[in-house]
Amino acid sequence: MIVDDLAEILDPESLGKNVFRARSRPSLPGRVFGGQMLGQAVISAGRTVPAQQLPHSLHAYFERAGDWALPIDYSVHCERDGRSSSRRRVVATQGEHRLLTAELSFHTATNDAPEPVRQPIDVEQASWATTESDTAMVETINTWLGKLGQMLRLEVRFFEEPMRARTLRTGSAPAQQRFLVRPLDRLPDDPLVNAAALAYLSDMFLLATSLGPRGMIMGDPRVRAASLDHALWFQGGPLTGGWLLHETASVWSSSNRALCQGHILDVTGRHVARTTQEGLVRITHDRPS
Repeated sequence: MIVDDLAEILDPESLGKNVFRARSRPSLPGRVFGGQMLGQAVISAGRTVPAQQLPHSLHAYFERAGDWALPIDYSVHCERDGRSSSRRRVVATQGEHRLLTAELSFHTATNDAPEPVRQPIDVEQASWATTESDTAMVETINTWLGKLGQMLRLEVRFFEEPMRARTLRTGSAPAQQRFLVRPLDRLPDDPLVNAAALAYLSDMFLLATSLGPRGMIMGDPRVRAASLDHALWFQGGPLTGGWLLHETASVWSSSNRALCQGHILDVTGRHVARTTQEGLVRITHDRPS
């Protein structure tokens, strides 16, 4: 069954004995979006710890691509229960195939929020249509963003010319970009669900950042890319499901792998999360016939 609402995607069904079953929606290229498994793992683990505890770190390994047409089962294993903290290991499977293994640490939430490190972010300034790109390119990228957003149930806005547009226009782009992102769907006023949504969107565009200097974009048939592992640190403060600024950069790459990082802030200028991801990024070249 295809799910059309992010709140439903992030709402796995309890099967008892700390096992949860979640539904999917199609993703490019027909596989399960890695962020979906991260978000569902957060919810599954979070439902086995005291309600006052929220996630403060996640370390996940992607082991196999998921089939969006099949449900995913999340088995939660208790690694530690303390007075103010808990740790859980989550294994996501489809049938006999393991898709993801994640370790999550939870800690009793406080009302403390980090101080803003930036000036407040003006969402209305996130418009790149006045940059170097011509009208045709703007339309092409906006159409692509619209389709991707509907697929992932996320809305995205760029401050500057997107890496994809610059690469198509000039043949390369710097290994960094920043964008605003928020859920298309209304989320419940639940801190755990909003933490799961943060994990969900933290996977967006990370590996793509490594392709700009190589003159490639995601979706090019010569690109073979897959996330290998993903780390996320939640930095406290309330999350509301509103706009977040995600600043991504590729910090290292080779012929086969790339290491990318992201800083996520809310519109008040507060850091809400930091993430690091390593992935397989391989460029194949057509051989002469």
